[in-house]
Amino acid sequence: MEDRILASNPRYSLMPIEKALEKIEEAFYGWEIVAEKKHGYEHKDEMIDVLSTTDMTLQLHAPLNDINIASINPTIRDASIEEVKRSLELASAVGVNVVTVHPGLYSPLAIYCDDILELSLDSLKRLKITAEDFGVKLAVENLPEMWLTLCSEPEEIKELLQNSDLGFCLDIGHAYTAGRLQDFLEFSIKPVNVHLHDNEGGDDIHLPLGDGEIDFQNILKNLKDYDGNFVIEGRGTEELRKSKKFLKRLINDLDI
Repeated sequence: MEDRILASNPRYSLMPIEKALEKIEEAFYGWEIVAEKKHGYEHKDEMIDVLSTTDMTLQLHAPLNDINIASINPTIRDASIEEVKRSLELASAVGVNVVTVHPGLYSPLAIYCDDILELSLDSLKRLKITAEDFGVKLAVENLPEMWLTLCSEPEEIKELLQNSDLGFCLDIGHAYTAGRLQDFLEFSIKPVNVHLHDNEGGDDIHLPLGDGEIDFQNILKNLKDYDGNFVIEGRGTEELRKSKKFLKRLINDLDI
């Protein structure tokens, strides 16, 4: 089970890949790489060389900064799609087979438009073709409850997934901010990836597991048939270690 517990921290993408790998390997057997900055496509050759030295479980999160595959500006939308496509190529090159992607965002004007989900769906269909070409599974993530986010509600992401035939990344912390966690746990579309972090039901503050209000024991019981990875998202190495210790204790208590 421990090899299914992965770490992820966007700040690691500011470090050279070799240094970030060393930090992850100190406490984890798996890593979901955020394909930004020094871990982006531009550093593909270096990442291939460094990651070939490890046998840990690897996944990848498509770039998210300045990316909006649901933008109402077609130039921005196309550029965002191209950046995600490059991350799919990167994933294939470093031996990753699961890539998580965000479904897009509202802009101040877009909140008055009624076709944002359709724009996201069109982009995801285009990305699916590229993902299949590279032999990569693309998983669409539910986002936190904020004015600018798509798919904080299960009904929205279900519409995207049913019409794109893509995988689902269940983000527990995000679902809790929307007050729809149990609905997501009972979702008819089963996840291929799960993100774990805690909060107090309001802001998406990515607390260590156990420091917020989320009942992770109930979550593990609901996910007893899930056979994918659990990605702990944290803002620092010590927070990731603390969350892993908490999760392992729950797993042992439940005898999963």
